[in-house]
Amino acid sequence: MTGVQKAKVDVSIDPDQRADAAAASILRRLLTVLADNVDGAIGGEDIEYLHQLRIAVRRSRTVQRQLRRVFPTVELAGFRSDFRWLQRATGDARDLDVYVDEFGSLARLLPEALRDDLQPMRTVLIEHRLAVHEALELTLRSRRTEELLDDWERLLESLVELPLDDRPDAARTISEVCGERIAKVYRRIVSMGQAISDSSPPEEFHELRKTGKELRYLLELFGVQLFNADIVGPLVDSLKDLQELLGRHQDREVQVVMVRSLNAEVAPRPGGGAACLAMGTLVARLRDDELAARREFAEPFAELASADRRDAVNDTFG
Repeated sequence: MTGVQKAKVDVSIDPDQRADAAAASILRRLLTVLADNVDGAIGGEDIEYLHQLRIAVRRSRTVQRQLRRVFPTVELAGFRSDFRWLQRATGDARDLDVYVDEFGSLARLLPEALRDDLQPMRTVLIEHRLAVHEALELTLRSRRTEELLDDWERLLESLVELPLDDRPDAARTISEVCGERIAKVYRRIVSMGQAISDSSPPEEFHELRKTGKELRYLLELFGVQLFNADIVGPLVDSLKDLQELLGRHQDREVQVVMVRSLNAEVAPRPGGGAACLAMGTLVARLRDDELAARREFAEPFAELASADRRDAVNDTFG
């Protein structure tokens, strides 16, 4: 088993390169990262293996969506479905990895006198993690996963040789295609963010986070090589700041649901009564922080959507 393979892609692409060739180069590297992290993810000793595997899957899905017109339509639909399945099938294991690994951070949201009362909850989380990692191994060792990775590799190797009939962006330059996509996704983010208020449903914050992540991946995979670094770098930094806040909001919402879902399992255990009381306090603290994230949303969004930033994006990518 090799060490953790980071999903950061260091493949060189040229602005005048065909879009399908550039996309295939990036995606082949992501496929290597995915495959090289499988054994470590199954072993479970280091949660970073699964984390990097899932980043490679998410980044691959971003390229599939945003550069979809460089791929054959019918074949791409099947791959998008299978990559979506792989991301969902590995999600529970990643969630439990994080809950167990960052349990101390959750406990520190409570008054010090209540923190030890949460130990029965931690025990239940560890049990859940063991169970979902058994399912994770079945997923990653499955014939479906094996065939997906093999078939995806074959498509990427032959992509530039395929007919262009249903691939209208394939022979265009990667800088043209990515510039259009980056500008379009950025404008969508600005529009989505301007519609958000303190009273917006959580789904709107979550959708903005997902769209922001797609833009960041486009910039990191392609933009840093194809466009002005003085524009791309600050844009990525602004996206990271906004994503950190939106991630905190999403995490708190999910953590509230998770903590509440464990009450029935925790209650009958030794110390379960005190644990459930502490969990109730924890839910209140999580809700408070979720609301705080909403109140803090305006500042990082204003930075990302400022008039100067919009002009720079239009001039660079539009």
